[in-house]
Amino acid sequence: MSARDRRRSRTRQEFARAAARLFETQGFAATTVEEIAGAADYSASTFFRLFERKEDALFVDLDDSEDVLSTRMATVIAGGEWSAIREGLLRHATAWEADDPDFAATRTRLIHREPALARVYREHLEQWQAGIAAHLEQVRGAESEDDVMSMVAAGAIVSIYRAALRRQARLGGTIADHLERALDVFETSGSVSPLLDVARPATP
Repeated sequence: MSARDRRRSRTRQEFARAAARLFETQGFAATTVEEIAGAADYSASTFFRLFERKEDALFVDLDDSEDVLSTRMATVIAGGEWSAIREGLLRHATAWEADDPDFAATRTRLIHREPALARVYREHLEQWQAGIAAHLEQVRGAESEDDVMSMVAAGAIVSIYRAALRRQARLGGTIADHLERALDVFETSGSVSPLLDVARPATP
């Protein structure tokens, strides 16, 4: 990244952390963009140069990471090895909160508490599922643009992750710990083989 890009990224992160603190202490609806900007020591005009809506600040890192993660997960899923899928998900969960565990935990609580933030969260989940499915379809060599098997496999992965986040919001702790629990449940439910079956590359 250029020096300008690094400054922009740092500013976005500062807005995100200020927004998380204010949303947590006084609620999403009661928090204004001006308050977020003041808490981050910037102007409201700077905020709107970086974000369209105040809720977008909380999801600052998702747009940049979703496509890369979707590509990686699609490749791993199509490999047909459950241990690799599990490791890939746990590695992402650890990286998700490594830089700032407090921010990650606060965001998880907020997306399960504030309706406006929950809507954006669901939008990102849908984008992530669609991204995994699209990349998985390419890896599998499927011909259909709306491949059901890829969507089913992607949906299973997103549901596992979503269950872990819901559990973290309720119980605290790290995302990785709860994701490990969700993966254990998925394994014991007998769902691993069907997931690998639908993700298997299409027959030439």
